[in-house]
Amino acid sequence: MTLRGAGHSCDGQTVTDGELLVTYAPDTAVVQIRELGDGLIEVPAGISWYGLERYLNRQGRATPVLTDYLHASVGGTLSVGGIGINSVRCGMQVDHVERIQLIDGTGISRWCSRTDHPELFRFALGGLGMVGLIERAVLRTVPYCRDTHVHRRYHATPTELVEHSERIAQRDDVDIYCASMRRGELFSTTGWRGNGPLRCGDENCAIVPDLPFENHPDTARPVVPSADHVRLWTDYIVPAGQLAPMLAAVEALRCRAPQNGIRTMLYILIVRRPPDTTSFAFTPIGSAPTSIGLGVYTSVRRDSTATAATRRVFRDLLERCCELGGRPYLYGVNNLDRALAERLYGNNLDRLAQLRAEHRLENVNAHLPLVRAALPT
Repeated sequence: MTLRGAGHSCDGQTVTDGELLVTYAPDTAVVQIRELGDGLIEVPAGISWYGLERYLNRQGRATPVLTDYLHASVGGTLSVGGIGINSVRCGMQVDHVERIQLIDGTGISRWCSRTDHPELFRFALGGLGMVGLIERAVLRTVPYCRDTHVHRRYHATPTELVEHSERIAQRDDVDIYCASMRRGELFSTTGWRGNGPLRCGDENCAIVPDLPFENHPDTARPVVPSADHVRLWTDYIVPAGQLAPMLAAVEALRCRAPQNGIRTMLYILIVRRPPDTTSFAFTPIGSAPTSIGLGVYTSVRRDSTATAATRRVFRDLLERCCELGGRPYLYGVNNLDRALAERLYGNNLDRLAQLRAEHRLENVNAHLPLVRAALPT
């Protein structure tokens, strides 16, 4: 059995071959929303963030953190962590979950939280569906603010961009941040919520209404794969202060991949987790209070030599991420074996195998690399 939200994943996590596929129908989910008061809202895991955010905005509320693709399901992104431009202030999406309803391999449904079944709560959020199917979630919301002051800045060199990102990571007054390197351009976006005067006066500043929906389609549009290229994407999250060596590793190892026809984009996000947050078992953020994510998104020629070489590069980058005290974002391409998984997750790996056995989940998402790494040797 394979569990799937909207199917927006990398490296086949939600693809099944000859198995039962459990998925959602997001278009029917809005009618199942329940408002609980005190800023709490109960939603079905199959609702899209787009549908949920539109609903909340009409009620004068908003989601603290949104990823850059809003047509993913709530349950799907809670199963990987959920990081976006708001993470510079508000951490991950899972940091704003009050409780979840989780179904195990026997069909038993439990409400899990920091106080009720806390271990399942800690393993399920960011856990790729490895300890059960998230059926519903209770989320904390914040007051809706329509306008964002956006400052877009271009950078001359990767070093300048890294230094700028590290400086932003040390500040506590920024509401949104992202940066990217693509097609020879390096630029960052910094933003502040509110409808007061502009925070800066140059031509690259603007007040943007409803920023999460900017250039975002109203309905999900399936991506038609290229006939001659395959997308291999992944993200590495390292403690603040370690972006420079991680980027240096990316630049050095990227040269080993086949250059004929390969295209690469890099994407940077900052994650500052709220105080007293749960230490989830498999989310990409470790113990560092502030982390920086570096996404490496490649488009590779569709042949076995090119893809194998790129995967080897990703494996070496994962090793370097681990050396720097970081973790991978499990949504992406990650070649995890037992030895590396133990370095990253320690005793949580053995406990994962025990929980899967206790809750009869041996045949649920069994194809995932982390599940295979957790099998007894």
